[in-house]
Amino acid sequence: MAQGQDMIETRLGYNYLDKFEFSDEWQYLTTDMYLLNAGQFTKVINELEQGTTKARKRDYINLESLFISAQLKNAKLFGQQPIVYPLFNFAIDNSKKEYTTHISDHLDAIRIIDKLPLAADERNIDAVVEAKLFTSDSREVFFNIIANQLTNIGSLATPQTAMLSLVGEFGNLIRNSAKRQEYKFSSTIRLYEGQNFDTRLHSVRVYVFVPSFAKVPALRTARLTELLSNSPQGFEKQKLEAAMNFKDYPVLVVANYKSLYKMDALTGSEISSETIERRRVRIEQAYSAGLVNDDAYKQEKFFVEYLRNFADLKQNLNSYRLNYKNNSPEANAKTLFAVIQDYKRLKTLARQRDNEFARNSTYQRIFKGEYQSILASADGYMETDHNLKNGKELVNTLVELDQEQSKPFTVAQREFYLNKLYSVEMPSPEFLATTLEGEAFTRQVNRLESAQYNDLFAKEVSRLREATPTEETLTQRNALLEKSTTTKCRTCREDVKQSVRVFNQRLEEQQLEKERARRLDLGLQVERKVISWLKQDACMENAFKTQFPTDTLPAHIQKLREKKEELKREIAELEGIQKTPPTDEKSDLLKEHNQRLAGRLKLLEQGYADICTAEKSLCGCE
Repeated sequence: MAQGQDMIETRLGYNYLDKFEFSDEWQYLTTDMYLLNAGQFTKVINELEQGTTKARKRDYINLESLFISAQLKNAKLFGQQPIVYPLFNFAIDNSKKEYTTHISDHLDAIRIIDKLPLAADERNIDAVVEAKLFTSDSREVFFNIIANQLTNIGSLATPQTAMLSLVGEFGNLIRNSAKRQEYKFSSTIRLYEGQNFDTRLHSVRVYVFVPSFAKVPALRTARLTELLSNSPQGFEKQKLEAAMNFKDYPVLVVANYKSLYKMDALTGSEISSETIERRRVRIEQAYSAGLVNDDAYKQEKFFVEYLRNFADLKQNLNSYRLNYKNNSPEANAKTLFAVIQDYKRLKTLARQRDNEFARNSTYQRIFKGEYQSILASADGYMETDHNLKNGKELVNTLVELDQEQSKPFTVAQREFYLNKLYSVEMPSPEFLATTLEGEAFTRQVNRLESAQYNDLFAKEVSRLREATPTEETLTQRNALLEKSTTTKCRTCREDVKQSVRVFNQRLEEQQLEKERARRLDLGLQVERKVISWLKQDACMENAFKTQFPTDTLPAHIQKLREKKEELKREIAELEGIQKTPPTDEKSDLLKEHNQRLAGRLKLLEQGYADICTAEKSLCGCE
């Protein structure tokens, strides 16, 4: 019945488009279909038969079935071939005066596709819905429709499981049609299993099935619009029927939902080389199958790279914890620095992604939060001991300084940053120079210390380097040394020490010359005094013999004689000291030598004076 197939028209009675702004990452389509007033197909068929001329009535002899199908116009699910979805097939009874369609009392909603990935040019979804009547004489047309679809499926090089389910649906359609049983589509085409999608209503279209010559009563859509605008997550069939309140003709409601791409979330404890590789393989397979668009695929690849950096951090943390107590300070510094490197890479890479994709909605809506989650896990790991906490502060300081390259910091701010940077024992400068992170650390330290030196120490250091040693400049030297102990600037302290060394060298030379001159003077004094004291000793010795000839001396005279003998020994020691100056000519050694000479001179001078005071008769030779 070629003519009869076109007599039921499908007219668009209502079109709803949600006001929500769907960005490109809402890239998956789900379509539900609701058949309402299905029992009214009996009315439609009988109106067709009654309203047709006698010449055409023969087209309605032996009506067997009513076939309802749908085709999504803008969704290329499996290549370029159009795919028709067999929705319903109802048997028609013509044994009575009027035709009767055998339709179940309750028909649930049909979900024909679930999470179908859409290309960038498939944002507006439309459907072609048809209702066809078939007689016993037009079965070949019915089977041609089925054959064409099976041929399209067969032309695919690698049909997916979802497409093969359609083959099963056409098989069910043929079997039920042969048995004159009701058929309803029941194989949802679901391409993305196991994903937690955000889904919301995108659009709704209401199609009314009427005879081609009938005038469709206007639908009252106010309540329907209110229901749909308040049902972003979907609606129940009963509420839909109540809101439409339309019973005159059969209605097919097509509800389209869009879903937001959601990545698989991972916690820090779940991330390992194995889980990262599984994720990489899964996303590659999904992209090859057309289930992920180019932008999401690109972001997934970037995120896999980020996860690898996080896995490196975890591995180096384990090495740090296992070896820290057993290794040398230099080895410990290297293992800790490896952790710091990985943590800084995570911080830097996250910031780069933020800057690069500041206007990319896929990144901002989907991936940015996952970067933040992974970084939060890294932050937690860096809080587990004192060294790691300091390492975290060091990295945060470097990141902050990187962002403030041209900012002129105050003295106090530079001290604050240097304190953070030096809170961790770093490997040797030679080792740091072999890594990007080490170079960045050295560069920022040099930047801060150069400015700190110029502001706090440069003038005083320069002045001290040229200063002649005096009491005043010695005070300046001591004040500068004291000042250098209060800064975290290591090069400042070293430059101060160097300038003090130069100053002290000049001071040493000055003092050495002074002590040399004093030694010469003391040497002359010793020569003169020794002769004088030896003459005095001889005089005293003669006095003892002449004035006290007896063997038994008075007690006080005996004491004075012992004193004289002691002084004579002191003269010999004085001459020995004079003849053995320090072999290493340093001012402090020469000063000590001179002090010994001066001390002995004073001691001898006072000793002979004391004897003469006690017994003047012993000193009368002059």
